[in-house]
Amino acid sequence: MTKRTQDITEALDKPFSIQVNGISIPAVEGESVLSALLASNIRQIMKNDYGAESGAYCGMGVCHCCLLHIDGRHKQRACQTIVKPNMTIETGRNNVLDQGVKHG
Repeated sequence: MTKRTQDITEALDKPFSIQVNGISIPAVEGESVLSALLASNIRQIMKNDYGAESGAYCGMGVCHCCLLHIDGRHKQRACQTIVKPNMTIETGRNNVLDQGVKHG
């Protein structure tokens, strides 16, 4: 059983690990990537096109503040993506900034 101190209810089902920036963190079958990140105290997850870091705002797919690089795919919503065993996630990554494009 995975025991988290921040969960409202206990996570009872099939725990496994996901890789976040090369570090293994616990996850539970059926939860979102955002839920797993927040349970591991990972709050600053995205870097926008201006280089500012942010965390998730709405948690339901409306605000675009939790876009991550997940399993090789860029700009995946952490709040709308269900964790899978051996999933790899990169936070703070922005393809626009990585290409050297500057805004304003």
